Amino acid sequence: MNRPLIAITMGDAAGIGPEVIMKSLAHEEIHESARPLVIGDAGRLAAAGEIAGTDLDVRKIPPGEIETALFGPGSVNCIDLGLIPADLPWGMLSAEAGEAAFRYIETAAKLAMAGRADAICTAPINKEALHAAGHRYPGHTELLAALTGVPEVSMMLTAPNLRVIHVTTHIGLIDAIARIEPGLVERGWRASGSAYAGSTRMRASMASSGTARRRRRSPRRSPPAGRKAGMSKALCRPIRCSSVPEGAISTWWWRCTTTRAMGRSRCSASRPG
Repeated sequence: MNRPLIAITMGDAAGIGPEVIMKSLAHEEIHESARPLVIGDAGRLAAAGEIAGTDLDVRKIPPGEIETALFGPGSVNCIDLGLIPADLPWGMLSAEAGEAAFRYIETAAKLAMAGRADAICTAPINKEALHAAGHRYPGHTELLAALTGVPEVSMMLTAPNLRVIHVTTHIGLIDAIARIEPGLVERGWRASGSAYAGSTRMRASMASSGTARRRRRSPRRSPPAGRKAGMSKALCRPIRCSSVPEGAISTWWWRCTTTRAMGRSRCSASRPG
């Protein structure tokens, strides 16, 4: 089976993104179902790997050699944009890191729109750093919508037995209550129906082609408390969404879906770091 290529954006170089990526890619089963390609900074990944205690070889991959690069356990392939200085401090707000985070997402979106990547998986960004760099987007969803030229998007979180589309995003609870009205709720309902129908068609297509993978069943319980602090998000077009990979490290998997944002199917899942 031809494993999908997942473009993983490194996120904020001063934050947890590099560490989360290195810890995640240290699990060999990840490489059995996908070809992970990090868009970021090779030196920063190597430093994070040393801090995290992983034994992975970080390899720089020229953009023109993505299709012929070797992917497998024990190594991390990275398109190094060379935007992060070696002495950038960890845990500090940095406009430089915010600019780099934007460029990583921009590069991944271009790869996906060109059909060279099958999905985008995003490590956490620092929105204050993103804004300090002059990119005034509320979050990944709106940024990807702008990069792909889509006027209307919705973000969906999914688990094996639950799908949630936000009616409001990035505002406080009181403001959210005041803003909710029937039109917004109807919009969310229609978007969820489109995404659900798309995922059903994708599963049927995968089954007919013999590439379907079994869903890992998980108990009916709340997602782990660490979800907010250490999760990456994958964005895809809801017309075709992949099933949860067999042998997933965590029993709770989520997908963040941007509706009608991609030119063709871009599917993946993301998990707690």
